[in-house]
Amino acid sequence: MAFGNFVKRLLGGGDTVTISDDPFGSGKALPITAVPEPEPPKREAGILVQREEIIDGRARIAGYRFVARRLGGGVPPPAPAAVAALRNDKLAAFGERRLALIPLTAEDWQAADFRQLVAPHATFLLASPARGERDAWHLVLDEVKAAGGRLALDSGSIDDDAALAHADLLLLDFPAYSLEAFEHLVKSLAASRPQLPLLADGIGSWTEHRLCQSMGVRYSLGGFAATADEEDKGEKLNQSRLVLIEMLNLLRREADSSEIAAVAKRDPGVAVKVVGMANSPLSGLSAPVASLEQALLVLGRATLYRWLSLAMFRSGNGGGRDEALLELALYRARFLELLATGSRAKPECDELFLVGLLSLLDSLLGMPMAQVVNRMHLPPAVADVLLRNEGPYGRFLMLALVMEKDYGDRAARIAAELGIEPDRLDECSTRARAWAEEALLAN
Repeated sequence: MAFGNFVKRLLGGGDTVTISDDPFGSGKALPITAVPEPEPPKREAGILVQREEIIDGRARIAGYRFVARRLGGGVPPPAPAAVAALRNDKLAAFGERRLALIPLTAEDWQAADFRQLVAPHATFLLASPARGERDAWHLVLDEVKAAGGRLALDSGSIDDDAALAHADLLLLDFPAYSLEAFEHLVKSLAASRPQLPLLADGIGSWTEHRLCQSMGVRYSLGGFAATADEEDKGEKLNQSRLVLIEMLNLLRREADSSEIAAVAKRDPGVAVKVVGMANSPLSGLSAPVASLEQALLVLGRATLYRWLSLAMFRSGNGGGRDEALLELALYRARFLELLATGSRAKPECDELFLVGLLSLLDSLLGMPMAQVVNRMHLPPAVADVLLRNEGPYGRFLMLALVMEKDYGDRAARIAAELGIEPDRLDECSTRARAWAEEALLAN
């Protein structure tokens, strides 16, 4: 029931799904404050904030590593420009709720005001110093802690007991060790500093993530969240998901509401969520609906179609991993929709949202995308890009993928091909991240 209300707020109801920075339609007046929040500094053109997922022991996205990079690659931006980009990305607000890992050097800290990014879960990853510079580095470490910042260290400071005493997190480079050496190191740290959380960087698969978890590592980094889990052999295409797919197909074929309702009744959970969503206060009904047929009419086909697509991620037993995939899919869907807004017709924007949302179904269901698409009656342009990376939306999806993988030079080229200004990439990415997180928090 809660998820149904969440998606109703998310989509706004009715057949016309509008794009809004207030996706839940609260309609409440903004509070008037005595002192307005200062405007963030103007970001330098061509700088993007790259995020990489940090996965916890429940397979959920605990937070992200935030890195400011130039769109075309090359020399990293100077520290003041990086801080401006991170502020524009609302990092401090994110760090109020979730882990935000910010890599920097001692020189970066001294060259720019990183203090404005301090938040309860914002953690500064201070790179280990070069030989002969550790004393000066310790002074910066003390400044970070004095400013109220959380501190993360890398494996280059494992033998620095004074530094480790102040650390809130220790990052270990998983590929740099043999498996035996890594396990020995983790055991040694667990014995000497049992309260210090460990983060394994360079993790390439869910299998490696579970291996590190079994050793006692708390978090994993490596960009593997969107990949298939080869060892998860559980049934993914369950009865609920089959019902959802059949309902999606009926909607695409313009079937009668009674026919769609008959399919929904095969799964009581789906039926209850649809009726509950229609009875949300946001629907503005004078009296609650009691039948599926009425609920379908209240919701409208466009809203129902998008909700059914979202519900695919919440109808399995994948737990945290399914939740992580949902967050990534929501971001990707919203990012593509925003990129097209203003230059493409509304139906195309809606289809691009669907492309982003469905582009992770193969990972979710653990089966080839061709088998997934063959079960669904999708618009031809959507099917083309999901199956072959072709058609009018192929370059859009490729742009989203290279953005996520930090291929800045390729992103710049594809954006130019699509007629998208470089600064719009970061703007749309920032808005899409915030929207996806707000959508999940609302549930």
